[in-house]
Parts: sequence; structure tokens; C-alpha cells
Amino acid sequence: MSTPATVPPASRGVESLLLLLSVGGMIGVIFPVTKYAQAAGVPPLPWAFSMTLGAGLLLAGLARIKRQPLIPAGPSSGRRLRYFAVSGLLSVALPNVVLFFVLPPLGAGLSAVVYTLPPILTLLMAVAVRIEKPDRGRVAGILLGFAGALMIVGPRGSLPSPDLAGWMALAFAMPLSVAAGNVYRTVAWPPGGQPVALAAGTMLGGAAWVALALLGTGAMSELPLLGLVPGLALLQIAVTALTYVLYFRLQIVAGPVYLSQIGYVATSVGLGTGTLLFGERYSPWVWSGAGVIVAGVLLVSFGRRFAR
Repeated sequence: MSTPATVPPASRGVESLLLLLSVGGMIGVIFPVTKYAQAAGVPPLPWAFSMTLGAGLLLAGLARIKRQPLIPAGPSSGRRLRYFAVSGLLSVALPNVVLFFVLPPLGAGLSAVVYTLPPILTLLMAVAVRIEKPDRGRVAGILLGFAGALMIVGPRGSLPSPDLAGWMALAFAMPLSVAAGNVYRTVAWPPGGQPVALAAGTMLGGAAWVALALLGTGAMSELPLLGLVPGLALLQIAVTALTYVLYFRLQIVAGPVYLSQIGYVATSVGLGTGTLLFGERYSPWVWSGAGVIVAGVLLVSFGRRFAR
């Protein structure tokens, strides 16, 4: 099997777009589900641990059924474990833990806004390590999406309260970590690695990092509070497991820069759920920015054929 690092990112058709919309949409669902859980009294770290561990175990079971070993025997086992540790930290543990801490003060919509930044950051990192040669159509689409993000966080769509500036600054750790994870997974993709097995290992690696955070902060005693919302916890686990199966498939099909646009979709969904479910209100300028973001996604999806 070819690795994402050697697969030319030319597959930009219907499958790529459907995967992009599906993964971005399901990530967007995480914001309201998490907000409901936290409103019920579940702290951030136990929620992150249940999500990552539960999804990892589900995916590990699926990988076993599909005969995709998580850690193959032989000298490559160490490389596979290192991959799980790094990708679990960058792609799962760090962004999700930060998200769950900033979600209560910022709300679902504003927390989702920073997910517009991974595409441009991923593109810059991918070009820096020479795994991407951006064409004009894709660059134009990514910059258009970034312009939409600036419209949302710019003066007219500014934060509702100056007190939230510190929380927004912390929230920017999420796109940096996500972008680094996008590039790392491509560069370090293990030889012969299958999507379900790698998704399972990444989730379990993320769970291990969150478990260390639980131990380090003394929050392990808060795990029983998950019993306050057992249905939501199971829903979150199922959605996360499905998300990461499709996430790794999208990485193979379309490469790290295209994949990074899931943040644009997640932002739009987050803004929508924040408005419909929680009564969060945004200016017309913010909604215009969301429209520009959608245009950017479509341009990156089909920009190569337009540029010819």
C-alpha cells in the first residue's frame, strides 16, 4: 500500500468532497454535545478521556475484525508506537483538551472559529517539508477561506467581551496542533499502515496522553461524573470513532492540505449549532465570512481543474 507521502494529491473528486463534508460535519457535532455534557457537570479531562479511550477501543475491535494489526510483529513495531504517541498527542489529545477547556467561556460558535486556521497552517508546513506543491487554484481557495476566517474574527465580528481575549489566545493552540498533526501523519505514515488500525492507535495514543493529564492534575477522581450523561458519552464515542475512520481515509485520498479544510466545515457547523441550540448570536459579518469559507472549500475541491 502506498503511503500518503507518496500518493499524489490528485484525487479531488466526489469522494474527497463527501469525506470532507462528513468529517467536518461530525467534528462540528462535537461542540454542542460537549457543551451539553459540561452543562450537566462533566469536567473537561474526564470527558476527553472517555471520548478518546472509548473510540480507540471501538476502532481497535474493528481493526481486529478487518485483520489490520495495530502493532505488527518485527522491527517496525517501535516506529508504529512512536507514530501513535506523536499523532495521538498532536491530532487528538492536545486539541481536544484545549477545546474542552475553552468551550464554556467562548461558546460553541467562537470555539469552532479557530478551526478555520489549520488549512493555511498545514499548507505552509507541508510546503516547508516539501510534501506539497500548491497550485494556483488550491492556494486561491485556501486564501479565500482564510479571508472568511478574518471576516469572522475581524473588527466587525470581534469578541463579545474583551475578557475572552485570553481564552481565544489559548484556543489558537488547537489549529497549530491540528496542522502539525496533519503533516506529521503524512510524513511518518508507517509502511503498510491501514486507516482503521492507524486511527485506532492514534485514538489510544491520545487517550494515554489524557490519562497522564488526569493523573498529573488529580482529576482521576472525577471520572465517575461521566455517569451524569451516559447517553451523551456513548454518542460522543460513536461519532468520534466514525469520524477518525473517515479522517484517515480522507488523508489517503486527498493529502494533508485538502484534509485540513475540515476545519472550515466544522466552523460553519459550530456556528450553526451555537445559534440554533444555544441562542448564541453573531453579526451578519460573521455569517458572510462563513459563506466566503464555503466558497473557499469548493475552490480548493475543484481549483485544479479550474486552473488548467
